[in-house]
Amino acid sequence: MDIEFLREFLVLSKTCSFQEASEKLYITNSTLSKHIQKMEAELGHSLFERSTRRVALTNAGKILQDKGEQILSLYDEGLMQINAETAKATNTLSIAFAGSLFRFGVLDTILAFKDAHPDINVQLTELDEPPQKSVFIEKQAEFIFAGDLNRMSKEVLRYPFRKEELVLLVSDQNPLAQRTSMKLPELANEPLMLPYKDFLQSIFLKACADADFTPNIRLCTQSPQTTFQLVANNYASAIFPRDCLKGHSGGEALHAISITPVITFEIYMLYLDGRSFSQAGKLFYDYVCGEASEAVL
Repeated sequence: MDIEFLREFLVLSKTCSFQEASEKLYITNSTLSKHIQKMEAELGHSLFERSTRRVALTNAGKILQDKGEQILSLYDEGLMQINAETAKATNTLSIAFAGSLFRFGVLDTILAFKDAHPDINVQLTELDEPPQKSVFIEKQAEFIFAGDLNRMSKEVLRYPFRKEELVLLVSDQNPLAQRTSMKLPELANEPLMLPYKDFLQSIFLKACADADFTPNIRLCTQSPQTTFQLVANNYASAIFPRDCLKGHSGGEALHAISITPVITFEIYMLYLDGRSFSQAGKLFYDYVCGEASEAVL
């Protein structure tokens, strides 16, 4: 049996909703349905009773749910031990990070650590989706850098890596450029650009919902250069992390306006509770903690 199918089954068995489970797993409903059907064909038993109104576990499904948790736990534990021994023998450090976090100094920190410890083999994995506990197992990651923690389980611990502020980015030709700060509801009619499929988008939209308005979103993009160029040409203003403006090296004349109440977010370094660090992992953990302390000072 494919271990990933079992992992998907356990998520579905807890939600009893293909829609909710597929969202948690970041796969389509049809993909999840096909995987469950393959499991049922392999086992020779139906795992769910399906109707237009509900999804419920069959007796066979209840048995697999109970035993599947044990199977998955043993599998994960064994794989972690294998990965730990491999990392120890090869002096390897595996780190995963959300792709959008290159703007927040994550890669700078990793590369600086690599320069300080050239004997350590650093393996990187870029994630296309919010991290889940399985990344530690399947990607052999000892640490994950992420901002979106909605999918994280209680076994995952976090260390604050960096705190950032969202600001309104406008062209110097925009009348708003005369302002140094704005109240959030004042943005209700301002054409805006937001990060595309990014946890920052969710943070901003929640702030707007709390302020009881829906923002006028003209475009969502992950490209800073696209953002800078379109803002400079008054296509729209942008919600953007303040510290990331340091990477703006173009000729566009841009102006950052503070938003009140202040909208902040944090980047975290994640690791598994109860899992001993490798020698390289301990060096990296101490390095990041020392760097974060210096940043605060």
